[in-house]
Amino acid sequence: MMVTDAWTRPDNVLAHLPGDLLRRLTERYHPDLDSADVRDLTLSLIKQELDWRFRRRADWDLLMARNEWFQSAAVMALEREPQLPERVALFAHSYSALEILRFAKSRGWTTVLGQIDPGEEHFKIVRRLADAEPKYGPAPVGPPIEYFERWREECALADHIVVNSAWSREAVMRAGVAGDKLQVLPLAYEDADQQAAQPHTYPERFSNERPLRLLFVGSVSVIKGAAQLVEAMALLRGRPVTLTLVGASGLEVPAAWANLASVSLVGAVHRSAIAQYYASSDVLMFPSHSDGFGMAQIEARAAGLPIVASPFCGRVVEDGVNGIVLPEVTAPAIATVVRELLRDPSRLAAFSYQAATVSAPGLAQLGAALVRLVRT
Repeated sequence: MMVTDAWTRPDNVLAHLPGDLLRRLTERYHPDLDSADVRDLTLSLIKQELDWRFRRRADWDLLMARNEWFQSAAVMALEREPQLPERVALFAHSYSALEILRFAKSRGWTTVLGQIDPGEEHFKIVRRLADAEPKYGPAPVGPPIEYFERWREECALADHIVVNSAWSREAVMRAGVAGDKLQVLPLAYEDADQQAAQPHTYPERFSNERPLRLLFVGSVSVIKGAAQLVEAMALLRGRPVTLTLVGASGLEVPAAWANLASVSLVGAVHRSAIAQYYASSDVLMFPSHSDGFGMAQIEARAAGLPIVASPFCGRVVEDGVNGIVLPEVTAPAIATVVRELLRDPSRLAAFSYQAATVSAPGLAQLGAALVRLVRT
């Protein structure tokens, strides 16, 4: 049984109503769950969203209101179930799970918390980076104190905590969570088109006519390493290399680097349009300072694209096999790796071949891993 905030099948009248909120409802549906036992809170959510907009709730206030609403509504949905079995394993996502976990523990159920990010340590890193590099703008406003107070209660109530990367596990442990609760399960990914990835082709040498085409996908922010990436492009000025950044920008670029001809900031695009950027690029740059996993890495690998990644994210890159793991997230380190790739394009061809022949774990594998976890 699945309890979710929003869900509608394609034949539902809600799926055909105008408006961005209602359009996004159709993206929640998946045909593999057509016969699943789903309890959705869609109508209540629409009502609440309209009320929150009327009250002009925003930012962390809105996020916490959504989390609190979902917990309350989900518990009510569970309480209305007439025949829940005695032995239940309940899975809930972090920051919107506290009341649900309390209910589950009162019934004696096994509880699993899906940790969606590296936790409190992530926001500490955001603050340290902003303090160290103020020229890129102030740090975004962090969550209020109660956000992580409630999260610690969630962690205490959970029998198991699932994280998506070894980095997330390390970061969550820094916040005082017991390591024996934490289990690393990478994100699942299945290509909607079900097409096998094809290796990319590369020239014998890069030139101004055919430069090395770097791609960045995600929030263009300091925490994602975008600042060091742009600085690296300044160090590579005059080399046959370009950088395309796809994603909403939260970075104030200093004037010294604002007009780099080799850098293009595309902005946010719809997910359906990202595939063309993977197809037309030579390597994905993922120099994040902290990331729970980094879905862009999975998408890139599914497109046969090599990756240059940091150690602070999901381990999609096997160093020297399907890409390169940066020794550190600095502009000189990034520039050094790019120079190596410029000198030897055949390495990229080998990386791309490996990326195209190794698939990511699918939903069935993830489901089997969760079943094994709750049976321990």
